[in-house]
Amino acid sequence: MIAKEKFSPYFLKLLLVLAFFFIFQWTGAKYLRVNNIAPDFILVFLIFFSLHTGGIFALSLAFFAGLLQDILFRGMLGANSFSFCLIAYLVDRLRNKLKVKECFYSEIIFVFFGSFFYIIFSAFFYQTPWTVELLIPKIFIFSFYNSFLFSILSAGTKRIIYG
Repeated sequence: MIAKEKFSPYFLKLLLVLAFFFIFQWTGAKYLRVNNIAPDFILVFLIFFSLHTGGIFALSLAFFAGLLQDILFRGMLGANSFSFCLIAYLVDRLRNKLKVKECFYSEIIFVFFGSFFYIIFSAFFYQTPWTVELLIPKIFIFSFYNSFLFSILSAGTKRIIYG
């Protein structure tokens, strides 16, 4: 007889935090627009999770979150999931390669560059690479905004997920 496996409290907390960020992205992002640029709460959470956990689990979560975001918010299926996976992979590889310790400032730098490259990857997936040149100032604002958002939410998220 096979014993039933229960969800670990860690996994349940992770799903609840992810659901919170999806709800906040869906409802709160439109009210937090600056210069018609909204933050991406889900991207910030995935970079946070890739920095603190990494590995195949972070990639799986990035793919799942991107696919869900494609279904809920965007029309093109797979663009966000691939972009999120690529960002999660790059963050994990760079974190391991550079041997970055958990430092608040290095995490903010990772969020800034992750947000920057996310917009560039998304522009290529939506087949509009020419817009990258025109939107460089907006890409910087988006990256700064996500970094600021990360600085506000990281301590609470870390406390909720990891205890």
